[in-house]
Amino acid sequence: MALSAYPAGLVRRIAAGVYDLFLLVGLLLLAGLALLPFNHGHAVDGHNPWVRLYFLFVPYLFFSWFWMHGGQTLGMKAWRMQLRNHDGGPVQWHQAILRYLSAWVSWLSIVGMLWCLVDSQRRSLQDVVSRTELVVRPKER
Repeated sequence: MALSAYPAGLVRRIAAGVYDLFLLVGLLLLAGLALLPFNHGHAVDGHNPWVRLYFLFVPYLFFSWFWMHGGQTLGMKAWRMQLRNHDGGPVQWHQAILRYLSAWVSWLSIVGMLWCLVDSQRRSLQDVVSRTELVVRPKER
Protein backbone atom coordinates (compact mmCIF):
# COMPACT_ATOMS: atom_id res chain seq x y z
CA MET A 1 0.00 0.00 0.00
CA ALA A 2 1.53 3.30 -1.10
CA LEU A 3 1.48 6.16 1.36
CA SER A 4 0.70 9.65 0.15
CA ALA A 5 1.90 13.07 1.26
CA TYR A 6 -0.06 14.88 3.96
CA PRO A 7 -0.08 18.53 5.16
CA ALA A 8 2.80 19.56 7.42
CA GLY A 9 2.02 20.53 11.00
CA LEU A 10 3.32 23.42 13.07
CA VAL A 11 6.10 21.59 14.95
CA ARG A 12 7.60 20.20 11.76
CA ARG A 13 7.43 23.64 10.10
CA ILE A 14 9.23 25.28 13.02
CA ALA A 15 11.87 22.54 13.19
CA ALA A 16 12.69 22.94 9.50
CA GLY A 17 12.70 26.72 9.91
CA VAL A 18 15.24 26.54 12.74
CA TYR A 19 17.42 24.20 10.66
CA ASP A 20 17.27 26.61 7.72
CA LEU A 21 17.95 29.56 10.02
CA PHE A 22 21.39 28.15 10.90
CA LEU A 23 22.20 27.80 7.21
CA LEU A 24 20.89 31.27 6.49
CA VAL A 25 23.05 32.87 9.19
CA GLY A 26 26.13 31.38 7.54
CA LEU A 27 24.99 32.57 4.14
CA LEU A 28 24.37 36.10 5.44
CA LEU A 29 27.85 36.16 6.99
CA LEU A 30 29.31 35.25 3.61
CA ALA A 31 27.14 37.86 1.93
CA GLY A 32 28.46 40.45 4.36
CA LEU A 33 32.05 39.41 3.67
CA ALA A 34 31.39 39.82 -0.04
CA LEU A 35 30.64 43.51 0.56
CA LEU A 36 33.94 44.26 2.34
CA PRO A 37 36.01 44.88 -0.83
CA PHE A 38 33.42 47.45 -1.97
CA ASN A 39 33.77 49.35 1.31
CA HIS A 40 37.59 49.36 1.55
CA GLY A 41 37.59 46.49 4.05
CA HIS A 42 35.32 48.22 6.55
CA ALA A 43 31.95 47.06 7.83
CA VAL A 44 29.02 48.26 5.76
CA ASP A 45 26.58 50.86 7.04
CA GLY A 46 23.47 49.05 8.22
CA HIS A 47 21.41 52.20 7.80
CA ASN A 48 22.04 52.31 4.07
CA PRO A 49 18.79 51.33 2.32
CA TRP A 50 20.72 49.50 -0.44
CA VAL A 51 22.53 47.37 2.12
CA ARG A 52 19.24 46.54 3.84
CA LEU A 53 17.71 45.60 0.50
CA TYR A 54 20.73 43.43 -0.25
CA PHE A 55 20.34 41.55 3.04
CA LEU A 56 16.65 40.97 2.29
CA PHE A 57 17.39 39.82 -1.25
CA VAL A 58 20.02 37.21 -0.26
CA PRO A 59 17.56 35.10 1.80
CA TYR A 60 14.99 35.46 -0.97
CA LEU A 61 17.46 33.95 -3.44
CA PHE A 62 18.28 31.16 -0.99
CA PHE A 63 14.67 30.16 -0.35
CA SER A 64 13.23 30.74 -3.81
CA TRP A 65 15.97 28.72 -5.51
CA PHE A 66 15.27 25.71 -3.30
CA TRP A 67 11.50 26.13 -3.53
CA MET A 68 11.57 26.22 -7.33
CA HIS A 69 14.18 23.45 -7.73
CA GLY A 70 12.68 20.44 -6.01
CA GLY A 71 10.51 22.26 -3.46
CA GLN A 72 12.83 21.58 -0.53
CA THR A 73 15.30 23.64 1.45
CA LEU A 74 17.85 21.61 3.39
CA GLY A 75 15.75 21.92 6.55
CA MET A 76 12.64 20.80 4.68
CA LYS A 77 14.55 17.86 3.25
CA ALA A 78 15.72 16.82 6.72
CA TRP A 79 12.10 16.83 7.91
CA ARG A 80 10.79 15.16 4.71
CA MET A 81 8.71 18.18 3.71
CA GLN A 82 8.15 19.54 0.24
CA LEU A 83 6.67 22.79 -1.00
CA ARG A 84 4.52 22.57 -4.08
CA ASN A 85 1.95 24.49 -6.03
CA HIS A 86 -1.65 24.07 -4.80
CA ASP A 87 -2.24 21.72 -7.74
CA GLY A 88 0.81 19.57 -6.92
CA GLY A 89 3.18 21.10 -9.49
CA PRO A 90 6.41 23.04 -8.94
CA VAL A 91 6.43 26.50 -7.35
CA GLN A 92 6.58 29.43 -9.80
CA TRP A 93 8.51 32.73 -9.47
CA HIS A 94 5.46 34.80 -8.55
CA GLN A 95 4.53 32.27 -5.85
CA ALA A 96 8.06 32.32 -4.42
CA ILE A 97 7.96 36.12 -4.16
CA LEU A 98 4.55 36.11 -2.48
CA ARG A 99 5.59 33.29 -0.16
CA TYR A 100 8.82 35.00 0.86
CA LEU A 101 7.16 38.34 1.61
CA SER A 102 4.21 36.83 3.46
CA ALA A 103 6.55 34.53 5.41
CA TRP A 104 8.17 37.61 6.97
CA VAL A 105 4.77 38.71 8.23
CA SER A 106 3.84 35.18 9.23
CA TRP A 107 7.00 34.42 11.25
CA LEU A 108 7.34 37.88 12.83
CA SER A 109 3.72 38.06 13.93
CA ILE A 110 3.59 34.30 14.74
CA VAL A 111 -0.16 34.52 13.99
CA GLY A 112 0.50 33.50 10.39
CA MET A 113 2.32 30.36 11.52
CA LEU A 114 -0.33 29.50 14.10
CA TRP A 115 -2.94 29.74 11.36
CA CYS A 116 -2.08 26.14 10.35
CA LEU A 117 -3.59 25.00 13.68
CA VAL A 118 -7.05 26.25 12.72
CA ASP A 119 -7.00 25.89 8.94
CA SER A 120 -8.79 22.77 7.69
CA GLN A 121 -5.94 22.06 5.25
CA ARG A 122 -3.19 22.96 7.80
CA ARG A 123 -2.05 25.94 5.70
CA SER A 124 -0.10 28.83 7.20
CA LEU A 125 -0.45 32.43 6.03
CA GLN A 126 2.29 32.09 3.42
CA ASP A 127 0.62 28.97 2.01
CA VAL A 128 -2.69 30.77 1.61
CA VAL A 129 -1.20 33.95 0.11
CA SER A 130 1.08 32.15 -2.37
CA ARG A 131 -1.38 29.34 -3.22
CA THR A 132 1.16 26.68 -2.24
CA GLU A 133 1.11 23.77 0.15
CA LEU A 134 3.73 22.30 2.43
CA VAL A 135 3.41 18.55 2.66
CA VAL A 136 5.20 15.75 4.49
CA ARG A 137 6.49 13.14 2.10
CA PRO A 138 6.22 9.48 3.04
CA LYS A 139 9.39 7.66 4.08
CA GLU A 140 11.22 6.12 1.19
CA ARG A 141 12.11 2.46 1.46
